[in-house]
Amino acid sequence: MFGPAKLAIKNVIRPLIYRYPPIMIRPERLLLWKQTVIDTADVPGEVIEVGCYLGGTSAVTAKMMANLGIKKKYSAYDTFSGFVENQVKTDNAASVQHHFSANSPKLTRWVLNRHGGENVAIIQGDIASLPDTDLPDALSACLLDVDLSEPIYLGLKRILPRLSAGGIILVDDCEDGGWYKARVGYEQYMLELGQPPLYKYGMGILKKSN
Repeated sequence: MFGPAKLAIKNVIRPLIYRYPPIMIRPERLLLWKQTVIDTADVPGEVIEVGCYLGGTSAVTAKMMANLGIKKKYSAYDTFSGFVENQVKTDNAASVQHHFSANSPKLTRWVLNRHGGENVAIIQGDIASLPDTDLPDALSACLLDVDLSEPIYLGLKRILPRLSAGGIILVDDCEDGGWYKARVGYEQYMLELGQPPLYKYGMGILKKSN
């Protein structure tokens, strides 16, 4: 079951299935992301999550920021319709074409509001092609979780110039094996930068030193 039908069912039973934040990221990676937000609290710029799905990670991170007095804008980006077809073809990943497609900004907004992410902004679009005006001028931390090589690579190209000195980008799903191609896009970009890739808990790390 894909697309509209599955989304309709989710909307009907959302109070039951989303009683708790729907967090897709692994626990150790969520810990690393939240620690990154804390460690960059004094770095100028906003916090963004690219590939938020239903907003569970965004909600708990935003709630943590509020608890700790970290007063920064948090924005969550997603297509809200699953993967972009040509990006799936690039990675020969047809089997995942419909993953994450049963979603919408409205459902994600509901999840965010229910779990402490009322102040999280939602931006719909593909990081590879959304307008420059939809991205902040300055960033302190970014979680890039879009799984495929092309949006990871192009996302890094667009995000790094906006990252303040001391800011950090985490790229999810960089472990060996599986269908994820995030590692391919991350390593391609790091090679162009002339920097060795750095991994922790299966996440790629890019810190801007100057």
